[in-house]
Amino acid sequence: MKTILLVILFSLSFTACYKTPIQQGNILKQEDINEIKPGMTKKQVAIILGTPAIANPFNQDRWDYINTLKNKGKFKKLKKLTLYFENDELVKTEGNYFPEENETLD
Repeated sequence: MKTILLVILFSLSFTACYKTPIQQGNILKQEDINEIKPGMTKKQVAIILGTPAIANPFNQDRWDYINTLKNKGKFKKLKKLTLYFENDELVKTEGNYFPEENETLD
């Protein structure tokens, strides 16, 4: 009985070493981002990118798409794409949410 308990504890100690990568927020594809052009309506943007992860109740004309990747307990990447609208039309985009070539979860 004691040996079975030791084997179980020993095997559990190995599983505690691995931390699963955690990705949260909006996961956008580069081809979808490339489709977004000034002059598009909010509805057109929402059809392509989906709704933003963060909705600002005080400023409905700013949409923030955010994606974080946490690996081994530490934040590895933070990507943001901010869209600005005026009169229901896209006027400006900014951010660093542009997937890199051969991106890995190292």
